[in-house]
Amino acid sequence: MSELLQIAFIDDNFSVDNSNNYQLLISEERLRHQMAIVTADNQLLLLLSWKKGANEARVNQLLGLTYQSKKIAIDNKNIILIPSDLYDSSQESHYFNMLALDQDDHILLTDSLADLAIYNVYPLAKKDSTTINQNFPEFHFLSRNTSILSALQKLEPSSTYLSVNSSDAGFTDFTYITEGKLRYHQTQPSEHADEFNYFLLAIAEELAFDFSNTPIFVSGTAQEGHPYYDRLTKYSKHVQTLALSNLITCSHDDVHQRMHQQLPLFGLLCVS
Repeated sequence: MSELLQIAFIDDNFSVDNSNNYQLLISEERLRHQMAIVTADNQLLLLLSWKKGANEARVNQLLGLTYQSKKIAIDNKNIILIPSDLYDSSQESHYFNMLALDQDDHILLTDSLADLAIYNVYPLAKKDSTTINQNFPEFHFLSRNTSILSALQKLEPSSTYLSVNSSDAGFTDFTYITEGKLRYHQTQPSEHADEFNYFLLAIAEELAFDFSNTPIFVSGTAQEGHPYYDRLTKYSKHVQTLALSNLITCSHDDVHQRMHQQLPLFGLLCVS
């Protein structure tokens, strides 16, 4: 197997002949792509990753199959979240201005998050759009933020909590939801624990977040033993790993317990 291709899990029941009954999920990261193939009832059959730009025969074979659905989460951190009653598709030029981007070089994509009553508007460079369409034809494009928010809403639909999803790319997604309503969501830089700590406390102060009794759900790289996890437990006794057990199942216990590490990937299951 190529060092550029990493196969984390294959279920014995996976069959290329049954691909038209499967869901194909892909998450774009800074250096790699993550792929999951899942049954119609959300049973994980295959999980792998490969380096961006690598020409992997196994990946090409899997991409060439026919699927029930195909979704890809775009690694785009520059977003605008707009309440549904304020969103207006005819105001695209103003959204470009808010993002400080040139319309000649970018397109705007829009995802609806009906359960949160918001639209996620985000840009994609035209050259990147061409590349993604070539590499992943007939895929439903979605923002990684849409995937994360959709998963959180499904997993904790009416709760009050802070979600912290960190990545090894040096960014952390902070999301604060009160009684099922989104109050804050932003991707902040976190190259090291002190930077993570700075944004954690700044957000907590701005939102008047109560560390004494509000749950903090952790996903991504910030699992137990990680410096970011240690910083969280310094302030709160209510830190817990985000459980995806009611979203997706897996026949391998160890893989199932690590599902939270790929929240943007598996969150695609929650987006229609």
